[in-house]
Amino acid sequence: MRATFVYPNSRRELLAGIERGEEPDSQLHGALYLPEHGIDVAFHDPLLTRRPVRAPLDRLAWNARELTLPFEVGPTDVVFSPLAALLPLASRMRRLPVVAINFGLNLIWRRASGTRRALLRRSLRAAARLICLGESQRRELVELARLDAERVVTLPIPVDDRFFRPQDGDGTGPVLAVGKDLARDYGTLAAAGIDGEVRVVAHPRNVEGIRIPPNMRVLQGLPSVALRDEYARAACVVLPQRSDAYAFGSEGGGLTALLEAMAMGRPIVASDRAILHDYVDDGVEALLVPPEDPVALRAAVERVLGDDELARSLGAAARARVERGHTSRGFAARLAPVLRSVV
Repeated sequence: MRATFVYPNSRRELLAGIERGEEPDSQLHGALYLPEHGIDVAFHDPLLTRRPVRAPLDRLAWNARELTLPFEVGPTDVVFSPLAALLPLASRMRRLPVVAINFGLNLIWRRASGTRRALLRRSLRAAARLICLGESQRRELVELARLDAERVVTLPIPVDDRFFRPQDGDGTGPVLAVGKDLARDYGTLAAAGIDGEVRVVAHPRNVEGIRIPPNMRVLQGLPSVALRDEYARAACVVLPQRSDAYAFGSEGGGLTALLEAMAMGRPIVASDRAILHDYVDDGVEALLVPPEDPVALRAAVERVLGDDELARSLGAAARARVERGHTSRGFAARLAPVLRSVV
């Protein structure tokens, strides 16, 4: 059996970095372990976006690539992709099953016009399976788009537990926040008034208009190895996010940083969002606080920094949960029967 993985952006450099030991395999969603289950994997870059295209044709190419993809991938039994606006519908012309993974379809639906929703509903119904990252996301998407619930499954995403793993350290480093999703709430983090050094790894747009306190340093463009070193030094990892009702970002935002910190065995304080409950239990693997509440955020961080046993317990439980249910190899084992079921 052969599965073709198609992503919005090329994975060529990532694959080369994984080979060199400089990148995690988290963003391949178990693809490297599927051969253990008798499934050969190929990666395909869409032809229309393989090279930069000048405006205004770039937007046209970005959308049209889903129409041409089914005829580019060559002999394959199934396509796995987050591209779901048109790809599942277009693939019916080749009778090619598509397993779509949902990184932010719920928010796209809520912001879409009636015409776009109608087209998106047809495409989602054409998908052989839809994979959601959490139960809350699955339930909402089934209700919003009126989908067959049996074809929508929940598979919490993985992290490369070999690349991100606990390292020696005394846990006395800075408070660390990581992520560039538009739902990140670094304004609340800045307003929390946390004592000591705070380091934020983000995109410049994430901190526009925010008054950065003197003890907060914003970093950008860190290579994965350097980011791993930041996690290793952190006394606490903070995941400040907007509420689930926020109109930007995605309902799955924050999961990558959450899982990386968990795999590193770091104590975590996170803004509570529905999807997080498929990954952590409050007080066990992380402390969850109300979104956009700087007082609660500061109190939770101070609690972790002031209680070595709590910090150790949270970190150990987080790493154990990754090993139980969020490794790349484990994700492949759960994904393989889903792929086989549609062929």
